[in-house]
Amino acid sequence: MDVRAIADLRELARRDNELAANAERLRRLDADVAAIRTRAEQIDGFSTAYPAEEAKRRDAVRGAETEVEQRRNEAARARAAAETARDERQRELAERAAARAADRATVADTRLERANAERDKLERDAATLPSELPALRERACAVSGELPGVADPADGLPLIDWCAHAHTELFVVTGQIDAARERIIREANELASMLLGDPTYGSTVAQALARVEGR
Repeated sequence: MDVRAIADLRELARRDNELAANAERLRRLDADVAAIRTRAEQIDGFSTAYPAEEAKRRDAVRGAETEVEQRRNEAARARAAAETARDERQRELAERAAARAADRATVADTRLERANAERDKLERDAATLPSELPALRERACAVSGELPGVADPADGLPLIDWCAHAHTELFVVTGQIDAARERIIREANELASMLLGDPTYGSTVAQALARVEGR
């Protein structure tokens, strides 16, 4: 068997492994870019919607406060009516009405607590979400450091736009690597088929080499 041809096949396997490792590295970078973009879009969307959402939560709290006041007044009147009932039957009816009024007041209190909690969460998010942007930019800079064709996002490009650009570059480079691997796989199978006298088409480079070395 042609020793030089086997050496060429081993070199093809080495190059294929190298390209596969690089393609995997780029796909991991692309996944990181996608995660950065998703979070940046969430923060941007929150900032855009914040004024309307803040007004909505503020109105919800005001409405809940008004309802609480009304329900408490109703409960107080119902209790007073129960206390001043003239006979047992009236007292029984008034106490039932007072219990229902108290339940409605409790429900109103719960709604107010929930409205306050939702407003407080909105304000916490408004205070904390923008602080995530520097860390996202650091992650983006780490990616750009591994991609010569992608500028640092700190150079002025908005983070979401930078992510779109980085993804495009990664897609192109990964596609070029995949095309190079296809050529190597084709060349390796042609060489292995020649050495073996049997077709190996459809095999990976490693499989083709293993068949040749096994022979």
